[in-house]
Amino acid sequence: MPEVEVVLSTPLAQFADGESKFRVPAGTFQEIIDKVYERHPTLRVRMEDNSGALLPFVSVYIGEDNIRDLGSLDVAVAPNSTVMIMSAVAGG
Repeated sequence: MPEVEVVLSTPLAQFADGESKFRVPAGTFQEIIDKVYERHPTLRVRMEDNSGALLPFVSVYIGEDNIRDLGSLDVAVAPNSTVMIMSAVAGG
């Protein structure tokens, strides 16, 4: 089955048992993110609000394309693509 690589930023990887890179089956972004949540359920509350929308400080890139610019979470992700998921880090 074709797969995509998921890369998590360090702040998110801590909620994925330290796993920052892994592969899941290719499909739509929504299908991919559902597989990510199956693998690491604690990521859901770090990435989504109660309605299932991505939190404003979470950025997702499929290759070089920002998911927010693509207009839908149902966008197809080509096999062997990289899906990078990052969260903003605040500090002072």
